[in-house]
Amino acid sequence: MKRSERTGLATLLGMAGILLPACQSDAPEAPRAVVQDSAGVEIVLNLGPITDVPSGWTLTAEPILSIGSVEGDEALQFFGIAGAHRLSDGRIGVVNAGSREVRFYGAGGGHLVTMGRRGGGPEEFEAPVMAGAVGDTLIVVDRAHHRLTFVHPDEGFVGLVRVSDEVGGFLNPVGTLAGGRSVFGGAFDMRRIGELRNGMNRAHTYYRSCNPDGSLAADFGDKAGAEFFIRDLEGAGQDSRPALIPFGRVPVATASPSHFFFADQGEWEIEVHAPDGTLIRLIRQEWEPESVTIEHGERYLEEMVAGEADPEQASRLRQYFGGLPLPEHFPPFGELQSD
Repeated sequence: MKRSERTGLATLLGMAGILLPACQSDAPEAPRAVVQDSAGVEIVLNLGPITDVPSGWTLTAEPILSIGSVEGDEALQFFGIAGAHRLSDGRIGVVNAGSREVRFYGAGGGHLVTMGRRGGGPEEFEAPVMAGAVGDTLIVVDRAHHRLTFVHPDEGFVGLVRVSDEVGGFLNPVGTLAGGRSVFGGAFDMRRIGELRNGMNRAHTYYRSCNPDGSLAADFGDKAGAEFFIRDLEGAGQDSRPALIPFGRVPVATASPSHFFFADQGEWEIEVHAPDGTLIRLIRQEWEPESVTIEHGERYLEEMVAGEADPEQASRLRQYFGGLPLPEHFPPFGELQSD
């Protein structure tokens, strides 16, 4: 296997929170990254602590726009928001899953039009989630009917296709590639979980994209899924409710127009795939994992039950989730975002 090595600054395109500085005349002599080529896959090792590098993105202290109301106009009341997208002219499209609607708002926040309702017809939804957008046309996946609906703010419903079974069973949207190819994945792959054992388990998952006509576009491969815990219930056999581990390893992924990014949370490593599924780059970072303490677990538990009004239910939640083990370290990522 032929290997070549070069040093320099790595430019991480489309990744929030991991942007490295551009080349400057006063740059330090030591390289900030080492780039290697291994069998056609570029391996980028970023050197030094990431906290030394200022973030490339910032947020204002106050929101520049707020849409929503507790009382009053129903078009301004939200329940189960399942995605939002800012259009080219500043208008905003929102999938309100609770009412099975797609709503559009002006750049100033005023309600413009609502489309869709509950049902199984061509202009209806049961379990809508925004999968992405092509220009100003929203792509809404209906998990209940395994189909894509294309919604335009001015032209209304402009397309409806069924997603091929080859793409997968549970359509969990990740993002949109160029040309309107939607990426789905991250759900439990029940076919590959195999025999469950008491204690820690890790599921399998997959990521695939589909074309605007619903056909399979690319398979990004089988991946490590979420970490979960199984235990025996006294006198009742094995618990059939796998519980996600607090601060456990859960895969994260995102898509930009030209790349699919994935991290299995085992190490600080991000896979970069081309739209056809080919692995083209591995981005790595030197890091020291942060330890998970009992105090972290207690705070997590209290935040989980904070919104539970029923004291008995809160007690059951504390008993169930308080009995789950904590991992030794936090995973490297909370989530990945792309632009």
